[in-house]
Amino acid sequence: MKLLSGPTSPFARKCRIVAFEKSIILSEIDTNPFTSDELASLNPLKMIPVLILENDEQIYDSDIICRFLDDSGKGISLYPKEKHWDHMVRASLGNGLAEASVQLQLQKVLPKNQQSTPLMDRLRQRINRVLSALDDQLLDLNKDSFKIDSICVIAGIGHLELRHGDSWQKSHKNLFRWYSDKLNRPSVVATQPIT
Repeated sequence: MKLLSGPTSPFARKCRIVAFEKSIILSEIDTNPFTSDELASLNPLKMIPVLILENDEQIYDSDIICRFLDDSGKGISLYPKEKHWDHMVRASLGNGLAEASVQLQLQKVLPKNQQSTPLMDRLRQRINRVLSALDDQLLDLNKDSFKIDSICVIAGIGHLELRHGDSWQKSHKNLFRWYSDKLNRPSVVATQPIT
């Protein structure tokens, strides 16, 4: 299987972590969604990641790719049946953190006269709300050995630190301790975002 991916995409990273955890080897193809001519023919949304199966069928949207990889791989499911929806809500917070971080970065690289200060403020507020909510749910994340919610949160925080620095750590110390503890996990080490 091939994964159209990007070295800094938190959504592609989420898929790569799941693949690693499920002992699936992916052939990764770095794809820039802004410049790739091929991407639109593989995913009408023209977004990464895209998983290309052995029969050349495409699966897109990182959540769907992660589900597919979880079903296809080895070992215990990363989507527990017990308290399933609690895990999925926390996964949604991780995804929302990643999305806000990506959107904020896209604003920051625009010329100054095209940037939207109100939008950037709203994105920063959303990031802070998500971090606070995760901090409040830390007890539940700590009970989670390593499931999809942890993976989504790690991918979101990883992008936040890569693009916007580590100032969040001071105001969310418990979450930072949790995150730091996960950084040595092999799947997290192997998928560190690079610029």
